[in-house]
Amino acid sequence: MAENTFNPASGVGEVTGRAYYASVTTPNTTFDHKWEVNLVLDDETLDDFEQRGHPVKEKDYGRFVNFKRNVDKKGGGQNARPVLINEERQRVDTLPKIGNGSLVKVQYGEYSWEYSGKSGKGRDLKAIQLLELKEYIEPDGSGMYDEGDF
Repeated sequence: MAENTFNPASGVGEVTGRAYYASVTTPNTTFDHKWEVNLVLDDETLDDFEQRGHPVKEKDYGRFVNFKRNVDKKGGGQNARPVLINEERQRVDTLPKIGNGSLVKVQYGEYSWEYSGKSGKGRDLKAIQLLELKEYIEPDGSGMYDEGDF
């Protein structure tokens, strides 16, 4: 089992898993502006999240929990970027681009939400520590065409 700790009194937890689609140095701006990471976790940890009321999603790379922090605060102003920690356990201003499958540890704050008659649990991304980097490779279209055509 991957490391999974959660303190119900403080609402703070830490989990270790494989990162996918990490936007932690710069925010994801596709829909909302937010820092986020999908974290593939072991079944026991996923069961714990589900039992506490968190959604567990599934894609072709596995079952995961999404951790995020909005850039903009609801009442105005901006949230601080999540704390970035390198492999040597040092706080840093930036990290290399985190490729899919990199091993990371995430610290999060659990909160409850209600909106339009619905309610649930959320996970505020407080910090991310890079444990084992898998190099991010920028898509360049290779493999989509025959090299001899050009």
